Amino acid sequence: MAHNPDGSLAGAPDAARGPAPGPAPPPSPAPGPDGSAGGAAGPRVRRWPIVLLRAVVTLFLLLLLVQPVLAGMFISGDVDLLELHEINSHTITFTGWVLVLAAVLVWRPGRGPLWPAVLALLLSFVISMQVGWGYARELELHIPMGVFLVSAGTALVHWAYAYRPGRGRRG
Repeated sequence: MAHNPDGSLAGAPDAARGPAPGPAPPPSPAPGPDGSAGGAAGPRVRRWPIVLLRAVVTLFLLLLLVQPVLAGMFISGDVDLLELHEINSHTITFTGWVLVLAAVLVWRPGRGPLWPAVLALLLSFVISMQVGWGYARELELHIPMGVFLVSAGTALVHWAYAYRPGRGRRG
């Protein structure tokens, strides 16, 4: 059998000739600035949910850190600060539920891990219990749970700032 100029066999059945020559495939996209494939090679990772989560969790932690200061000043004799402690507790409760929403947005449209949303939900329920224990003056539960909340909030802030969307399923 003779060879054609394009490398195919003359007179061979179509299956033996291979695919017909056509236009060259488009070049693969160059890697983006974050190391991921550019162009339409993969789904685009949304970055705004993690930015929102970072803002909300930072506010959440700051509000949590103010609580023991207000409580300590109340115990030291400035009884007017108990009202600020109460107002701040309601602000923390609201911010906790906004944190749940932000963590869910990181999970679903942001393609992040699920566990921060679960932790935020757990923290929001614990905060509601914490407020109840404060009103009931059950300090044997209220104070240790406050320590837990500050610790968990700190860990969540650390994760939120260390997390890089689009870099695998690191959680």
